[in-house]
Amino acid sequence: MAERWSPSSSIYALLLVAWLLTGPSVSVRITSGGPQAIYVAEGDNILISCVFELDSGDAGELDIEWAIINPDTTERDVIILTYVHGQVFDYPSVFSSRFSFVESDPRQGNASVNVLALRIGDTNTFQCKVKKAPGIDTRKVTMGVHVRPQVPRCWADRSDQNVVLHCHSDVGSPPLSYTWDRTSGGTQGIPQSSTADSGSGTLVIRNTTETLDGTYRCRAQNLVGQEECELALAAPAGKSETGVIIGAVLGALLAFLLLLLLILLLCCCCRKRNQEKDKPHDIREDAAPPLSTAPSIRSIKSYNAHNARKPGRVTFYNAVPMVDTTQPLNSDQPLPTRRSPMSLNEGSRLDFVV
Repeated sequence: MAERWSPSSSIYALLLVAWLLTGPSVSVRITSGGPQAIYVAEGDNILISCVFELDSGDAGELDIEWAIINPDTTERDVIILTYVHGQVFDYPSVFSSRFSFVESDPRQGNASVNVLALRIGDTNTFQCKVKKAPGIDTRKVTMGVHVRPQVPRCWADRSDQNVVLHCHSDVGSPPLSYTWDRTSGGTQGIPQSSTADSGSGTLVIRNTTETLDGTYRCRAQNLVGQEECELALAAPAGKSETGVIIGAVLGALLAFLLLLLLILLLCCCCRKRNQEKDKPHDIREDAAPPLSTAPSIRSIKSYNAHNARKPGRVTFYNAVPMVDTTQPLNSDQPLPTRRSPMSLNEGSRLDFVV
């Protein structure tokens, strides 16, 4: 005889299914939010949050555990720090003396930890587990340690119609990206004719006819930091017709000045040479003296007539005899002697034989 169905039996069945699906209620609850992945720079300190709440129905002992999750699920996790029976236990690991609770008494609901002096090898996934029977809850955080970018180098290359700006940082963990902008000169921002490559750090400006004057800034950045450099760029002078004319005029003027200078130099040289030709020569010490001439009878008579009207004494000197300098001088021949002056009293007369 088949059993008779009753509404009460169906209610019991639904309650049983709900209990099996939901399981026992969890009283411990970790309330920390924030990203599940964090990125920090090498050498920095970091706080990993793990704040929890307890329920009055939790009667067991509080147990807090921090561990490094092993990527291999077949291997055990590496326990770093625990709080059991009111005591803190620091396990030997690569984080020895660098991994500690923020609060001295985590029972107050804060199991967060400080990690000091981070290294590249500290990149791992950490798990915070809080247990208080019958409740349990966990939180996982992946931490990546990276190297900050070094201050980049900026420089420019010019070609026929292009200007290429370069930016490169020698130090920095990937992914490392570069961005360019213009901070002064012209309109703000990079020119419309430019093309930027964030991976290589180049900025190619193809239209060099527009105004390029200004200061350009490159920013190198990755997940943990950024650095920048600046480059002052001046637009090249355009090859206009006016510029060509000005250049030709300046060149002709320079050539004229050079020619004028050459002419002045030649004139100075010629003048100096003529002065050297016209300069009198010195008389040698052994040259013969010039010939002397005797005074004429007319000059003496004129002088005598002129002085006849004046009283006093007039003195005349005998003429020096002529010496022929063309004939060799004989050492035996006596030299002509100078005669003594003659005195003429008033009324005296000299007779000359003509």
